[in-house]
Amino acid sequence: MALNKRILKAADRSGKPLFGKTTLIGTRYYTGTDCYASGQGITTDGTYYYCTGTVVPFKFNGLTKIDMQTGEILLKKEKYLPEELALQGFNHYGGCTYFENKIYVAIEDVERKHPCLGVFSAETLEFTGQYKILGPEIQPNGNLPWCAADSKNRLIYTGYFDHCDHINVFHIDDLSFVKHIPINRIVEKTQGAEMWNGLIYISCHDTWKKKHIYSIDPATGKVLTVMERDAGKNVVESEGMTICPMADGSFFHQLDVIYPLGLAIRRYSATKNIEITAK
Repeated sequence: MALNKRILKAADRSGKPLFGKTTLIGTRYYTGTDCYASGQGITTDGTYYYCTGTVVPFKFNGLTKIDMQTGEILLKKEKYLPEELALQGFNHYGGCTYFENKIYVAIEDVERKHPCLGVFSAETLEFTGQYKILGPEIQPNGNLPWCAADSKNRLIYTGYFDHCDHINVFHIDDLSFVKHIPINRIVEKTQGAEMWNGLIYISCHDTWKKKHIYSIDPATGKVLTVMERDAGKNVVESEGMTICPMADGSFFHQLDVIYPLGLAIRRYSATKNIEITAK
């Protein structure tokens, strides 16, 4: 392990689960430029992590493909924002989700007026050319922090960053809008989400000292607290989260930025009330 990763590991005091009957299985650390292209969203196909990253002051956007077993970065697209999107003022990759060998990315514009969903190849990380701008009638405040694929019903869900009181539903094939679903509890500072067994699990950077994962039932709009995590003494920003059961007991895979040193991918077991079956 490189010296700076050792320093990050030694300094890290965050990530302990406080609520939810779950366990921290393990943590991998990344530093330097690897963080730039990996510090926003995370999703998986069961073999690889796919991450998005943005550092707005450096005008940097990127994507990475990581081996889940070894943690090795296998492919990285640095300073990669398709010209077609850049010319329309887009500058920020957010959360992402995997579906049928494609990565769907929540992308925001400079003025936070008209975000979009952009589609990238899981094999090459190249932009496919498909995207959908979400107008003010769908996303009026311009923030689009996350998206989550519902593979069973071929849908994709999105929501707001602050004061999220409903979720949006789209057909995943053409990204056409379907409907809004109100939820029964306001969720703050939403960052990343994935779908599992009919529920949306969403990671939130809702306080500096405690971070949460909630579940949302799209059929009823009911919100439940699934996990509360301790940020320790670090300055930690919860980012994306993905779901994949592994042989070591890992289920939730949480991306955390640890300022100013780097980022961590933490693996947690499932809470006892989550049914683990094949996707």
